[in-house]
Formats: sequence, structure tokens, C-alpha cells
Amino acid sequence: MLRRDFLLTASKMMVATAALSSQRAFAQAPGLKARGVYSAPGLSFAGLFIASNAKLWAANGLDLDLRQVQGGPLAMAAMTNREADFAGVAASDPIIGWDKGIKTIAVAAFTGALSMQFTARNDWLMKKGLAPDAPIADRLKAFKGARIGASTIGGGPAQYTRYLLRSVGIDPDRDVKILAVGFGASRMAALRTNQVDVTVGDAPEADQIELEGFGKLFVNCAQEIPEFEQFPYTVLTVTPDVAEQKADVVRRVVHAVGEANDMFTKNLGQAMDIMKATFPNVPPAAIERAVGRDKAIYPRGGRMSEAMWRNSLKVSAAIKMIGHDLPAQEGVLWTNKFTS
Repeated sequence: MLRRDFLLTASKMMVATAALSSQRAFAQAPGLKARGVYSAPGLSFAGLFIASNAKLWAANGLDLDLRQVQGGPLAMAAMTNREADFAGVAASDPIIGWDKGIKTIAVAAFTGALSMQFTARNDWLMKKGLAPDAPIADRLKAFKGARIGASTIGGGPAQYTRYLLRSVGIDPDRDVKILAVGFGASRMAALRTNQVDVTVGDAPEADQIELEGFGKLFVNCAQEIPEFEQFPYTVLTVTPDVAEQKADVVRRVVHAVGEANDMFTKNLGQAMDIMKATFPNVPPAAIERAVGRDKAIYPRGGRMSEAMWRNSLKVSAAIKMIGHDLPAQEGVLWTNKFTS
């Protein structure tokens, strides 16, 4: 072996050994205590469930107390009142907070696209004469006169629905009825019993409805609406004080979430198995369909981009979710510094 080749090989081995030693030290360090909350169950927070099931918290030297609370406002309140070190919320929650002067910073994205889906009743589709693969503009225009079931009439899905309706000239206050029908099973029941024509929610709801035979996935926002294809739908957020004073804890949490997100690329089968175990009341076939179709919405390492936040702020301003201009560049509302 030539001296140059020998030195190059030795150098690579030293780098690899150093990296391995660093990972072992990280995992074997005494568990740092951390407290987290998240706002809702569902595939949009898959990173949290995978990190718990695959023991990624402990592997990153954390002793984590993780709790679900009812909705983004409560999760944000727990974090800003120092009852939790971080919160898993929809990105709209910290954006609204900033608009009101409550400053937080997003440190990772669970989902990097708006994984919101519309599911339509079969008989409504037949009446409209539309196939689920019709041009997206035609499908959005078909909502005129529809009864759309959302979890609440003021939450993010209902607000984003109004944005889409206006984009095709439909007045959401006059031309459609947006009805509060509850979460998950309640929303599916409203569609099944013809209380609504269409529901708006998260995966794998549409897949479960298709398997049960009374409706079809009608619009998949993450793949069919350009401004929603790069969008920080759900994020991990902390206060500036925690980001500064507990930087090591934040970095470990972010690394665990990033490793969980990476599983959708590196080991999709294990990710599916964990989701099936996490949601035992959902048919396994629905989980497989949803995760297989939408696996790209989980950004590698939990990293974000300026394009994501620019789209989110544009939509937030259009639907009057915020009344002030907010910066999209890194370092204010969001940062990737903890993902490295």
C-alpha cells in the first residue's frame, strides 16, 4: 500500500472510531431529565412514538417524561409556563404565538408537508360525477355546496380548508358548510351516517374509510397542493430560554426525533410496525397504506427549510391567522442548529 493510501485509510478509520466513541458516550451518559408534551395523537407526531418505542430517548442519554394534552394551546401553555421543556404542536400554534408576542423557536419538524386530507362519501362523488384523480382544480371547485366535517370550526384544518376554497373562488362562509364533528372516530362516523359529504383530517383516516367501503381519499394536500408540499405542519418547539440554558437536552431530543424520522427512509418496515402497535384500533392495512404513500413527509433528521416557513407564513397571512409580517429566515421562528 502506498504511503498516501495508507494515510488516507488511517484517517478514515480515525474519523469513524471517533464518531462511534462519541455515539457511545452520548448513549451511555447519565439520563438527562426532560419533560415534553404534544397536542394530539396521530401519524403527524410519529417521530415521538417511534422514539419512545425504539428507545431512542435512552439511546440519546435522556430520561423523558412525555405527556399528551388536549390541543395546541394547552401544549404551548405548558411549555411557556415551564411545565414542559418542549412541545410537539402544529406550526400554526407558535406562529400565532409570535403574532401575539409569545416568542418560541421550532427546533425540528415532525412533518415537512401539510399532511391534511379530504375524504369524500362515495354517493357524493357519484353525484358530482368526479373521480378522485380528476384535476385538482375541478376537485376543489366541487366543494361548492358541500358539508365539510372538521374537528372544530376554528382549528388549523378548517382554516386551511377556507384558504383552499378561496383559491378557486368559493366563499367559505356562504358557499359551503364547515361543521364541527369531532376528532377521529367521531369524524368518520359523521361521514358514514351522511351528516357530512366530506371530512378533513389526517392519515390514516382516509385509508380506513376506503377499507370500510363508504368513501375515498379525495384530496391529499401534501402531494397535490404546491404550497403545502413544503410546509412545517407539526414541529418540536422550545422557548428561547430553554434553547440557551438546556441546549444539550434540546440537542438530544432533536437527535432522537431526527433518528425516528430517518426510520421512514432507512427501515420502513419497523416504522410501520411501531405505528401499528401505537394505534391498535386502526386496521393494520390502513397504517400500511398511509405510511407507504406519505413516508416522504417526514423530513430527514427533522430538518426544516426557509421555503417551508415562507409557505406557512404566506398561508397564515392569507387566512388572517396573523396580522403582522413575521420573518421566514432561519434563526428567528426556527433553527436547524440542533439537528447537526
